[in-house]
Amino acid sequence: MIAKLFKRFSVFSLFLSLLILSFLSYLYSDLEMLWLSFQSRILNFLIILGLLIMTINSVRRIFKFSKFENRFHYYLLTYPLIVFSFPVELFDIRILLSSTLFFNGWASFREYVDSKSTISSSASLNKLLDSTLLITFSAAIFYENIFFLCFPLIAMIFSKKSINRQEFGIIFLTPIIILFTLCQLLLALEFDSFFFSSLLSEYYFSFSNTFDISLLYEKIDLLIILSLFIISIMLGNKSKIDYDARTLEYDGLVYSAIILLVLGFSNSQSGMLLHYLSLPLAYYSNRVFVISNNTYIANFLVILLTISFLLFNFV
Repeated sequence: MIAKLFKRFSVFSLFLSLLILSFLSYLYSDLEMLWLSFQSRILNFLIILGLLIMTINSVRRIFKFSKFENRFHYYLLTYPLIVFSFPVELFDIRILLSSTLFFNGWASFREYVDSKSTISSSASLNKLLDSTLLITFSAAIFYENIFFLCFPLIAMIFSKKSINRQEFGIIFLTPIIILFTLCQLLLALEFDSFFFSSLLSEYYFSFSNTFDISLLYEKIDLLIILSLFIISIMLGNKSKIDYDARTLEYDGLVYSAIILLVLGFSNSQSGMLLHYLSLPLAYYSNRVFVISNNTYIANFLVILLTISFLLFNFV
């Protein structure tokens, strides 16, 4: 069956996933690009492909510790198709880079939560430091991204184990030191115009009184992905996962809800901003594949996504 191709991590599933991501990167490299672009389309292609591969690897790392889906690899198909469904008029590599940094930071934090009680405290804190550094570097691109540090903090506050002074120090002192140092260094090198931008001003954000997410259902293939996302949330995770893993899932839902609220109440309907939702869409929609041991459901969903991908992008 076709779903078996992506159920396991194999040469074939990896090759097909990379093939779709390569094709997507090639299309993106032909768009008008902001912030960082080269004369050579090959260099643009390689940068975009590298960032997409980093994101899909962060999906793999999160699933590895999800206590639920570490045996299934349907994300190798769902993530490329989700990104392919985004309506993008021009390509802002800052958004892809900052979202990639945050997602990899969240993956490191997920590993930190899992290793907190199993290895030495110093090694465990290294994972938290990695997570904080990655999110801080994303804030050096758009300073609003510093808000993303709230999600690891909330997860630790509601964790089974109380948050200690070292963790507080890493989360609060590290961003201050890094951002101050980067700011001074960039000013000295006269690169300050490339960093510390405002996402709200760059995309001319203004907020309305009506909630409108038509951007998400104007494309049928994106609407299908959104439907899988909603179904996954409604069904919930009925497997026996520990308290911290469930807390992290709720944390991810809060993140998704905030991004959707910002997009819904904003008058700036840029499809590029949907990249901030790529990982949660891949994670939660992927759960629908494994809600039942019946392989027919997985096959139906794989065929549905494949047909919608081909039909609404190339016909």
